[in-house]
Amino acid sequence: MATLVLGTVGRVLGGPIGGLVGSFVGGLVDRNIFGGGAAREVGRVGNLAVQSAAYGEPIPIVIGRMRIAGNLLWTSGIAEASSRSGGGKRGGAATTTYSYSASFAVGLAGREIDAIGRIWADGRLIRDAGGLFLSPVTMRSHRGSETQAADPLIAAFEGDSGAPAYRGVAYVVSRTCPSRIMAIASPT
Repeated sequence: MATLVLGTVGRVLGGPIGGLVGSFVGGLVDRNIFGGGAAREVGRVGNLAVQSAAYGEPIPIVIGRMRIAGNLLWTSGIAEASSRSGGGKRGGAATTTYSYSASFAVGLAGREIDAIGRIWADGRLIRDAGGLFLSPVTMRSHRGSETQAADPLIAAFEGDSGAPAYRGVAYVVSRTCPSRIMAIASPT
């Protein structure tokens, strides 16, 4: 409000230059009385939809080397964390920065596999053919044996008695959902 009043008074008394000076002084008064202005949000995602799963989705049988999209078997859900900075007594807009994390289990093949090759997420290569991760990812793979135990992360969320082991299904558990994974199985 002071910006409008002092800007108008400045224009009446001092012309265009007086209007600029009045608006500047009015802006300082407004920030000191009403705060630093509108808060800003950085990095907030409006749509938190992830790769989905549905009953009846086919699980591929991998023989040889095959590029697979994978089926979402389990997720912990998406966790949003925020941190706020700025907006102190001196004015300036407060900035809230958002970050997201989630844990996923993605099914790869309906039989035991030998290895996992390259991994892509959102069209970006995150693990090369040599097994080197190009971005920080925590991933654990289960080769699909009939005796495999439940993943420790899934067991922590679901409880030891309610955690599925997905025996006979090759899958990975990760903090990042790989959208395309190269699975390698022995030819049979």
